[in-house]
Amino acid sequence: MHGTLLQIPAAGSISQKVLDRPPDVGELQAAVGGFLEIVPWFDSIGYGGVVMHCVVFCDEDGKHKELPPNERASKLWHRALERNRMRTLIRDQLVGPVAVVFGDRELMSEL
Repeated sequence: MHGTLLQIPAAGSISQKVLDRPPDVGELQAAVGGFLEIVPWFDSIGYGGVVMHCVVFCDEDGKHKELPPNERASKLWHRALERNRMRTLIRDQLVGPVAVVFGDRELMSEL
């Protein structure tokens, strides 16, 4: 079992953690800085020249907390929406840190 957890902050460097198990709720909450919300239709990411299945989390209260816009994560989300032919339906932007998890089938099935 192997995978990757990317933490994409609104500003600053993206961090990457190699996974040998699915991250637990506490790790994901720490990565986004709050309660978890799965980002709808953000189910694929281009990484290392390959598009792969992913699950993406954000802080469910990020907008109420007035967290800064996360332009990098929003662009990746919009690309996933385009792959799903849903881009014209969603005109939203992600805020605050975002956590992206992807990996092999075994890891993703346990997420």
